[in-house]
Amino acid sequence: MTVRRVALGDLGRFVGGGTPSRKVPEYFSGQIPWATVKDFKSDRISSTLEHLSEAGLKNSSSRLVPKGSLLIVSRMGLGKAAIAEVDVAINQDIKAFIPNGDHDIEFLLWCLKALAPEIERRGAGATVKGVTLQDISSLPIPLPPIEEQRRIVDILNRAASIERLKARASAHLRDFIPALFLKMFGDPIENPMGWPTSALGDLLQMAQYGSSKKADATDDAIPVLRMGNVSYDGYLDCSDLKYVELPDAELDKYLLAKGDLLFNRTNSKELVGKTGMWDGRFTAIAASYFIRLRVDAALADPTYIWAFMNTASMKGQLFDMARGAIGQANINAKELQAIIVPVPPLETQRAFAKLVEAAAARSRLSETASRLAADLSRSLLDKLLGVHGRQPTDQGEHMADAIPR
Repeated sequence: MTVRRVALGDLGRFVGGGTPSRKVPEYFSGQIPWATVKDFKSDRISSTLEHLSEAGLKNSSSRLVPKGSLLIVSRMGLGKAAIAEVDVAINQDIKAFIPNGDHDIEFLLWCLKALAPEIERRGAGATVKGVTLQDISSLPIPLPPIEEQRRIVDILNRAASIERLKARASAHLRDFIPALFLKMFGDPIENPMGWPTSALGDLLQMAQYGSSKKADATDDAIPVLRMGNVSYDGYLDCSDLKYVELPDAELDKYLLAKGDLLFNRTNSKELVGKTGMWDGRFTAIAASYFIRLRVDAALADPTYIWAFMNTASMKGQLFDMARGAIGQANINAKELQAIIVPVPPLETQRAFAKLVEAAAARSRLSETASRLAADLSRSLLDKLLGVHGRQPTDQGEHMADAIPR
């Protein structure tokens, strides 16, 4: 089956909007939802930040559009689109599209989401970019039969649902670990459980600054972890890597091992002290902004020390310890190693680490499923719309090849 492509404007009509005079407060004291760009927080709009009165609607160029309309931002936030779940008035930065046939509105929304980069590309303006009605109206939309539109929507919605579950799983993990730490060990500064204490340096095999070699090699060299590869709450993000060439002797010196802690010694004051834990996912070294800590496994568990460094109490202590200006503060290796650490029994630390790993494993399963779902969405939209790579042919595409059965 080939799919014809038509201009969006051929599938319905557009309605523009406006803003009543702000000099008349009564115009904004009614119950009519009035959508602006600020209301595009998701792909559904069921309520708005502001409302109009009947007089405000009547005495302006705003228009009330019916539930089920497709709202498209034409200025200040190009690429955003949403379905109106209630009758809603709109301002001048939005165009409402009202389909005039048997077209699945969610299918059209997915098409516009995929075409967001093209909409942004068409934007014009020195400071605030906007698109014309013609720009939006001429967007090419593939038009399979309505049953096929609905099947595509079902696939894409299920994929999006999996991605939302992944986000919730990641957020749960970030909440779970600090809560588990406090439950098992108490606040690490107050030490209410009376654990023995030790200087951090006495629990380490190594405290070493990372490599200062400039990361200017190609991606077949050694990855270098930089400040941006560790989040504020201590999680790794390896989506943006730089690479370095090192002789074998230096590589042996700086090579990260699984369980090494990466302490960010230099950063803005609020970020100094963020601490990641290397998981050994590939061969890598750390940049000189980090102090690499190797925990003595006979004395402490790396996961315990990592979680300790990322508790809210320790974040506060590290903020107070950091020396220097707001833009560039520092904690050196000597100061770091002098930090006092509560030291529960090693078996208790390891039990904590096992619970953390079990929770992280569940999160990784969600992440894998999310990645597969995102790949499915991209593949489908590529073949359907030609928006993430190759362009569709004028003759159309074969839907049987585009959609998994």
